[in-house]
Amino acid sequence: MLVINVEDNMSMNPDRIKKVEIGQGEIIALLGENGSGKTTLIKQILGMKVFKGGKILLDGDKVTYKNLHKLSLGSCEHTFFGEFTILEQKEFYQIHFPGFKEKRFNLLVEYFELPLKRKMKHMSEGEKNQAETVFALCQGADYIFLDEPFANNDIFRRKDFYKLLIGLLEENETLIIATHLVEEIDSIISRVILVDNMEITGDVSIEELDEEGIEVVEWLKEKLNYNEKKAVDFIKRIEEEL
Repeated sequence: MLVINVEDNMSMNPDRIKKVEIGQGEIIALLGENGSGKTTLIKQILGMKVFKGGKILLDGDKVTYKNLHKLSLGSCEHTFFGEFTILEQKEFYQIHFPGFKEKRFNLLVEYFELPLKRKMKHMSEGEKNQAETVFALCQGADYIFLDEPFANNDIFRRKDFYKLLIGLLEENETLIIATHLVEEIDSIISRVILVDNMEITGDVSIEELDEEGIEVVEWLKEKLNYNEKKAVDFIKRIEEEL
């Protein structure tokens, strides 16, 4: 169980959620506007940034080098060694992560048609993001974080891969996808966690939304107070003033 506990602070936001529990076997969309704090939260969970005003526990313990292998990250900021080829990066992972899933790795690099012997710094941005995703999924972690995993990839490749994930993940693996492309993943996720202004302000299961007859996008618009008429009204103003 991954638990995020937030202590009382000076925040006046009534929607702020103080405790979030993430179990194994879930596929979660981590949503929020650009700059809302999605990437920051992921880095805090992995111990890459300090989490102030609370605690993050993994199976009851703080996240340290002793249990960090239970978490993996595929980031559009890239975490691999640029001088390594994909095969060399694979060897590094196999040394440091005994649970590395080699069969899954072989299938995914074949699916993406990745250049195994080319230095990763010389790959295209789309290929780099695909490589990041492959290593995150193959590390052998219980909780897999993908932060905008398919930036610079076309819509068809993204949609196909999301379908592939359903048959790829094992029952004990939890996938947390940080993205703003909610329409593309709403068919595979079981839960949505919303981050707004560096705080968790929403946590709902797809089952709950289905029972209420609400689409994820509509729920998101309501939580973020999205004004659909803003653009239309502004266009009218431009036409009047020009």
